[in-house]
Amino acid sequence: MKNIIKGFIALFFLSISSISIATILDIDFNGNQFLLETFESAETGSDFYRYGNPSGSSANPVYPGTADLIPLFSDAAHIYTHINTLNNKLSFGIILEKPNGSGGGLFSADLDWAGPAVLSFVDDPGESGTINAAGPQSISLKWVDCCTDGFVISGFDPNDLFIDLTNVLGSDLTEVIFLSPDRNNTNFSFPQDEFNISIANCVPATDPNACVIITTPEPSIVFLFVLSCFGLYSSRRLLDVKEGRNLKLSQVVNIRKTSH
Repeated sequence: MKNIIKGFIALFFLSISSISIATILDIDFNGNQFLLETFESAETGSDFYRYGNPSGSSANPVYPGTADLIPLFSDAAHIYTHINTLNNKLSFGIILEKPNGSGGGLFSADLDWAGPAVLSFVDDPGESGTINAAGPQSISLKWVDCCTDGFVISGFDPNDLFIDLTNVLGSDLTEVIFLSPDRNNTNFSFPQDEFNISIANCVPATDPNACVIITTPEPSIVFLFVLSCFGLYSSRRLLDVKEGRNLKLSQVVNIRKTSH
């Protein structure tokens, strides 16, 4: 009985910690430091961007393993990182606003990043930058109400990377949203003046949280765990009661036999 309960407890804590074993990055946004988890799926970072379907000339990313579109918002610059599980290559992407109703705007930045990563995609194709070329590069984007804009840099080694965005400027942008696979995004106001973003791999030995993002398990997991333990406890109690009754009955029978 104890071994069974231990097994359920181990499964429970494994379900809690499974999110935390993903690649964790150290973000510095204009002096604000925090940890960011990567999306992971068997596709490139450009494919994860999902340009053009279902919304044309726009990004349409989904949460890996689901058909759920990741919510995008007007007046927001969305930032994500992604691991291709087929080759362990990391990508960095920015999605500007949302399809249909963004209002349009402008964005520019100077970028530098670690090799061997290259600029792999620009929304819209051919709009800015040099595709399949390394950094540093400058990006300048302009979009209209129908669509998103953005770009993807792909091919990073997750354990040896840096990405720096400097002289970042944007019009019609009020928020910077760092997208997270656990759907708990990190939001900042879009600075009125130019600002900087730095991204590097998290080093457990020097990070105050040892590169662990504390997450809360899904309610369904907790419910199933409690239900399973209750079921085991109830079945054990019923078995104890039944064994107790059998023992008492056996004692009564023995007493009667002895009396005769």
